[in-house]
Amino acid sequence: MKIRKVSSESIKLQENTEVKLKIAGNTREVQFSAGVNKRCPIQNISKDKYLDKETGEIKERKKSENRYQTPKSVRKSINNLMDLIRCNATNPSCCKWITLTYADVKTDHEKVYEDGKMFLRRLQRYLNNQTELSVGQKVFKRITVAEPQGESHGNSWHLHILLIFEDVAPFISNEVITELWGYGITDTHKVYDADGLALYFKVYLSDVEYVEGDETYDVVDKVVDGKSKQFIKGGRLKYYPTGMPLFSASRGMKRPLVEKISHKEAMDRVSDCRLVYRETFLIGEKEKKGNIIDKRFYKKQ
Repeated sequence: MKIRKVSSESIKLQENTEVKLKIAGNTREVQFSAGVNKRCPIQNISKDKYLDKETGEIKERKKSENRYQTPKSVRKSINNLMDLIRCNATNPSCCKWITLTYADVKTDHEKVYEDGKMFLRRLQRYLNNQTELSVGQKVFKRITVAEPQGESHGNSWHLHILLIFEDVAPFISNEVITELWGYGITDTHKVYDADGLALYFKVYLSDVEYVEGDETYDVVDKVVDGKSKQFIKGGRLKYYPTGMPLFSASRGMKRPLVEKISHKEAMDRVSDCRLVYRETFLIGEKEKKGNIIDKRFYKKQ
């Protein structure tokens, strides 16, 4: 299946055209789709077999060894992560972003997530003992993201944890975080913009940074922290084992609001927002008409 980027100027929508509006924190996404096949072509029989409705054949499922081989699932996971960040980190002053690394190579991803849970328990005990903090500075929700560092770092893992407090985030020195972590170097950062943080993870979770001298790869240019860098498209995904979640989060997190409404109503709903990005894709073979996906991204002023 081919996915081709086309000019957005070719898309002209009528007022009564149905679109999907997604509201996630201070961002709005308006999506129009045409020609999308809503009929499922297969019927699941078991975890190993399925029925192809077109031919009537019963087929064996292909086993994937890593997330690179399930790109649709990965895109969905990354989009869900971005929505969570945008919905819950709307007040940057209440957020703190922590990176936890290992001094020694750590390749057991299940142990990495377990280490993260234990760190959060120690952090909660530490906050509970700080008498000068308000109640809201001791209560937080979190989003934990596991990231593989790649072959240049021995395929070791590290963790990013976004802490979202009910009050202004308390000051916690990086020395304290390092002591509570106990496995290696840590970095503690302020959060300046939820959308910027969401885009950071979109850049880094799927693509691994290109190192000159590597084999021939599909390399893309991206701007990170104001600098242009090269990344191997989908290169990081091969380090994620099949079934491993890209992230975990606290219960009760806010989720995006998604509605199907008319194009006119959607434009009214984003009238107080600024259009920041638009992309249009044609999905299908060149000789066929294909499906059209048009997305516009807005940010509340």
